[in-house]
Amino acid sequence: MTKLLLIAFIGASLAAGPAFSSEKNRKKSTEAKEKTHVGASCKVSAIGRCPSCGIACQTGETATCAPGMIVGDVCHTQPSCRCTR
Repeated sequence: MTKLLLIAFIGASLAAGPAFSSEKNRKKSTEAKEKTHVGASCKVSAIGRCPSCGIACQTGETATCAPGMIVGDVCHTQPSCRCTR
């Protein structure tokens, strides 16, 4: 009887463990998203063979994005996304 209760207790604690740890991780990821996306942001769409880019800056920084340039069928100048103070 004691052995059965011990096994039931261990099983219940193992089953409940991931639920508690995932709640902590969810709170941390939500806080991290709020902290990183409070400043300016910008993005550039892909043009032909030139890729897209996007950036989100910290508070007090300016986001600067410039599209790429296509020459013929080649992306001559890559797009630029950066943060400046």
